[in-house]
Amino acid sequence: MLVLEAFTRLPGPTHGPSEIAESTGLNVAVVYRILQSGIPGMLFVRVPPGRYRLGPGAAQIGMRAMANTPGAETSRPVLEQVSHALDGFALLWVLSPYGGPHRSCVDYAPGRYDFDALGLTATELVEIGSTLRVGASGRVIAAHLPPSMVTSVLDEQVPTAAGPGVVRDPAAFLASLEAIRHAGYAVGREEIPGWDSIAAPVMWGDAVYGAVAVLKPSSLMPKDLAVPVSVVTAAADRLTLLVSGGPGTNSHSVG
Repeated sequence: MLVLEAFTRLPGPTHGPSEIAESTGLNVAVVYRILQSGIPGMLFVRVPPGRYRLGPGAAQIGMRAMANTPGAETSRPVLEQVSHALDGFALLWVLSPYGGPHRSCVDYAPGRYDFDALGLTATELVEIGSTLRVGASGRVIAAHLPPSMVTSVLDEQVPTAAGPGVVRDPAAFLASLEAIRHAGYAVGREEIPGWDSIAAPVMWGDAVYGAVAVLKPSSLMPKDLAVPVSVVTAAADRLTLLVSGGPGTNSHSVG
């Protein structure tokens, strides 16, 4: 497990036994034997010369773990409470590692809105929806990623359809992540043109699972964000508990 975890901490996809040994505190010979023992089950794949990367066996473990987290039958009531309490478009975003760190919308409660109300084409919706560079939910997820993955986020171009409030400067983006970790939530102002957002992280232990977010037209988002922030963070805390195997949704309200 120490060797597997080293691959999540070290920058880049491939690593040699000496690098892993230094990260884990294990003897180089021990690390080499562990890597070799993981090749038949494809936990590790050897990449010449003398380097290794995580293989499909490791991916299968992660996918099996994610498959056992709660689905829409659990998240939908929580999102509907958020949508009703704030008269907004509530969404659950989940971290997706495909091709680098991105996000996927796995559940939502639109309230009186729908995706057409965002005023984006299908292409723009996919581009803005997947990147962590845009929106409160993107920064909330990025704020809880390892530094090497944040670097990958910063390497992405901001979609051209992003609104005037998007944090384009890399230094400002990085600074915002520290503030988000301290506050426990993020606010986006017109990162989608005409829409504001509030998001809070859903955690699975020390790992970020995703984010709960609410979208509202900028003209309707209240100036005092105390209530919206409270509702969104309560929903994120609730889903954090559920992802971690806590009690069902019927015992608490986020309103």
